[in-house]
Amino acid sequence: MVKEVSAGAVVFTKDHEQLLFLMIQNKNGNHYSFPKGHVEQNESIIDTAKREVLEETGILFEIVSDKMETITYLMPNGIYKDVYYFLGEAQNQKITTQQSEVLHAGWYNYEQVLTYLTYDNDKKIFVKMAQRIKK
Repeated sequence: MVKEVSAGAVVFTKDHEQLLFLMIQNKNGNHYSFPKGHVEQNESIIDTAKREVLEETGILFEIVSDKMETITYLMPNGIYKDVYYFLGEAQNQKITTQQSEVLHAGWYNYEQVLTYLTYDNDKKIFVKMAQRIKK
């Protein structure tokens, strides 16, 4: 069985006491998700998550929970993919989109995230992780 491993993050910021979450619209497939990408050789999944979020959106973040969530799914090409997500608080808010991979990136409130996320697995992870944010 062939398997791929990716890592990313559910990143949030507070704007006038409202929580906003970072999402991207991928060029490959047009789907909405959280920033993530492939783990490179000799790279930890935490380092991958931080690198991918920064590359895709220009956002730096600090991990705020010691619990991560994992999604496993079968891709159309027959490869199983494990995606590890961390919960992080943004250290900056100005988004710089990676033009080669991302159509759009933005900050969304809780209800908008649930509306725009394409995949149910992402919605389940998001609800779990959002509950861990200290208000």
